[in-house]
Amino acid sequence: MTHKFVWLALTGVLAATSLSGCGFQLRGYHNTERLKMVRSLPATQLVFGNAPEDVAVKNALKHQFALMTLPTVDGPTLTNNSAVLVDTKGQPTIQVRNIQLQTYRLRGLLTEIRMVMSAEVTYQLQQNGAPKIIKNTIQVQRSYQYDQANVATDNPQAEQIKVWLYDNIAQRVAEQYLALAVPTTLPAKLPTP
Repeated sequence: MTHKFVWLALTGVLAATSLSGCGFQLRGYHNTERLKMVRSLPATQLVFGNAPEDVAVKNALKHQFALMTLPTVDGPTLTNNSAVLVDTKGQPTIQVRNIQLQTYRLRGLLTEIRMVMSAEVTYQLQQNGAPKIIKNTIQVQRSYQYDQANVATDNPQAEQIKVWLYDNIAQRVAEQYLALAVPTTLPAKLPTP
């Protein structure tokens, strides 16, 4: 019995060392210096409108930043989806405006619905010591099918898909911000938080 246990332990150790020896590693920011750079980013100002869609995406974006342990602060509220850039005073800023949801229906035996959400995003941040403004339109989509003969008068899937689209937009904004804010080459001396 002990011989079998020793053999299993030896096999486990051999498997673990062979995985690390072949270059296997988990995805993400595995480099500790890069992780320190991410954690040293200053608080990011979030600028949104006050429509229900804006509030939903803003809350989802705050959640994404919290998962990445990045601080956020609320910025001024946009009015009428204004395209005017806010004065950031050197603070990194994400401005999201013009959030739109479009629904496409393809009717047949089953109804297929494709929901597309888009938003115009402006990133204002410092890159190599100089202010930089990057504008981007983000679009996410989901589709689903249902049989109108078997479904009640309301469509509960549509509300759930909307929540997922808010989360998807927020995730894409957070990923793009992180890619823009963290330099691809590390400085000689990392800033201390």
